[in-house]
Amino acid sequence: MIFLYLTDWQLAGFWPYTAIWNRSVETGAIHGGVTPSIPAKVPGSIHKDLLRAGLIEDPYYEMNSLLCEWVPQRWWMYRTSCVIPEDLRCKRIRLVFRGIDYKAHIFFNDMPKVVHEGMYTHVVLDVTQYVKFGEENVVQVVLESAPDEMGQIGYTRETFTQKARFTYKWDFGTRMIHLGLYDKVYFEAVGGAAIESSHIRYIDGKVTYAAEVDGEGGRLHAELFFNGEHVGSAEGESTGLLEIPVENPKLWYPNGYGEQPLYDLSVKLYDKSGELSDSREFKVGLRTLSYERCDGANDASLPYLVRVNGKRIYLKGVNITPLDHMYGAVTRERYDKMLRLAKDAGVNLIRVWGGGIIESEDFYDLCDRYGIMVWQEFIQSSSGIDNTPSEKPEFLKLIAATAETAVKEKRNHVSLTYWSGGNELFDPSDKWIPATFENKNLAMLKSIVDRLDPDRLMLPTSASGPLGSIDPSRPEDNHDVHGPWKYAGVEGHYKLYNTSPAQLQSEFGCDGMTNIEALRTILSPKNRKVTTMAENFVWRHHGEWWDTYEYREKPIFGELAEDELELFVMLSQYMQAEGIRYAVEANRRRAWQNCGSIIWQFNEPWPNVSCTCLVDYYMQPKFAYWFFRDALKSFHISMRYDKLVWREGEIFRGLPFVHDDTREDARGEGCKVTVRIHDSNKNVLATFDGDFEWKVEGTGRVFYVECSVTDGMRNDTSTYMFFVVDDEHPYADRQAVVDFIAEYKKCECK
Repeated sequence: MIFLYLTDWQLAGFWPYTAIWNRSVETGAIHGGVTPSIPAKVPGSIHKDLLRAGLIEDPYYEMNSLLCEWVPQRWWMYRTSCVIPEDLRCKRIRLVFRGIDYKAHIFFNDMPKVVHEGMYTHVVLDVTQYVKFGEENVVQVVLESAPDEMGQIGYTRETFTQKARFTYKWDFGTRMIHLGLYDKVYFEAVGGAAIESSHIRYIDGKVTYAAEVDGEGGRLHAELFFNGEHVGSAEGESTGLLEIPVENPKLWYPNGYGEQPLYDLSVKLYDKSGELSDSREFKVGLRTLSYERCDGANDASLPYLVRVNGKRIYLKGVNITPLDHMYGAVTRERYDKMLRLAKDAGVNLIRVWGGGIIESEDFYDLCDRYGIMVWQEFIQSSSGIDNTPSEKPEFLKLIAATAETAVKEKRNHVSLTYWSGGNELFDPSDKWIPATFENKNLAMLKSIVDRLDPDRLMLPTSASGPLGSIDPSRPEDNHDVHGPWKYAGVEGHYKLYNTSPAQLQSEFGCDGMTNIEALRTILSPKNRKVTTMAENFVWRHHGEWWDTYEYREKPIFGELAEDELELFVMLSQYMQAEGIRYAVEANRRRAWQNCGSIIWQFNEPWPNVSCTCLVDYYMQPKFAYWFFRDALKSFHISMRYDKLVWREGEIFRGLPFVHDDTREDARGEGCKVTVRIHDSNKNVLATFDGDFEWKVEGTGRVFYVECSVTDGMRNDTSTYMFFVVDDEHPYADRQAVVDFIAEYKKCECK
């Protein structure tokens, strides 16, 4: 029953408290702002409004973000006005704020001030008695300075806010602390009763609906439609449960496992007199969820493996950060572009990382549409110095409110599949032993999920096994693990993933340079050169942890000249792609002892020079995106091997493996496999029809292993490139990488 969105505001900055106490005690003069009043958009971000007004420079260029660190130190006043129609006098008028970042003083006409703290809880104010019908009504929101929270490095047990911590500085971003009205603000007109929250479930062939009602409700009426055709309806008391049987249901499946049909559910709430009081509309997906342990897992393991409609789903996942440091300004179109890229890559699950945000309704709507399951974490994360979840009473109160709000809102989305207590929360006895539900904080969150959303699995944290990272010496304890985030070497990388016993890797990846177009956008000409984070402070500002040249490209390919930046980008991106592809394929070869890979990370919230992302800030795929997409194909052939760089005379052992998601055992038995080895000129040196051993000789400086598979109806080919070195040529062939990327992209364009 929304009748007015408040999208256009005026915004001005003030010194602390002066926006509240606006006159000088000494002179009576009105305190002016420290910035002029400028137009502001809601949903939005103050940094974005200042950028549009020309009051700050582009914070993503070079080191400009340092020049706007003053922004979160000010107090900010949003102001707007509107006319509320006379014909609404018979309704209750409510003013709703869906996202305030972070602490606000809210004013409406002559209503007493309301103070609110916390990003993820909504503010719903009954302003009926203060409305001037047919006249101008004034809404003012004063945001206090951002709280002094911790960035990536600090003490988790000392956390005291429910604010997105990544903007205080994380390894994939800068320190640019967000403030603003980052979600919708609107007026709604309701009767004597209003629907506060809804719970939609699909159980035993029925869609069920229950509502939490504010005020004295009468009856609920619900109707279900599919593609405009009426499916069924139900009516009952507002305190009861409505059930709508569905014959021949159109079931929702994750991306790659089936279609994503969505039903339309319309709900109307009538008051005691029979008058329409409130209404809601929903998109509803029908599916069942169940969870079980991975094959061979011990009784201490959690049931990470999910079945959707009884079918086991292998998790082909990515982690996301918020899409932007200015997350209030992210549009539905930008979400759509990102999620289309994810869908097209074969992704079926996104982990929403706990150092960011409770993701938006736009994000969840699109995940419902594209078949992408969601793992939503509550807002807390490790801090390095200690990683123990905070048990401060004020923090527990805030995170409980966040959880209540998030669960009630997101549980109606068919894409939501997992809840998690947060990112890398560990036991106080050891900084790398995951915390459990024995922790007071996590136990409280679990009780909220169990009460409000009993159909989903709640994990204590991620990673959540007895070990935080891979340890092949303790195979039974490698449950859900994190890391590594870098290429482990031309031999070590393959040994690590060939011997990994992890049931689930919910966060790991490999770093690589960003796209050359992005570098030209964020770097001045003098900084567009081959350098390192240690040598160039601007590069360090855009990804200080993710230098690849010194530890990887230089040892493998040799030293590069300063003017070979584009070559450096190609070499770095190829190595990132190689590292990610091999890790994902190695995990898939162990299905269902391993139930999935969730790559860190898909996107980045600001443009880095180098980072672990697959898609850059400007939503352009890096080369790793394409190898990752190949590794996720439903019908796919991969190959196990031992290292990347070889010498003549060594024995190469290759084990091709067919992946087939249409089979419950995920194997491709009965398929025809062909392996061809090519030299540097693409001449065939050897052919095999399965596992093979081959003596490396006569190849030139590279050789290629082409693995092909067909089952008569489907086919797939994977090509792996290996480098050959000797005393005269101790480094890998750079030109081979350039040629490989060019040929690959040429094939992509066809």
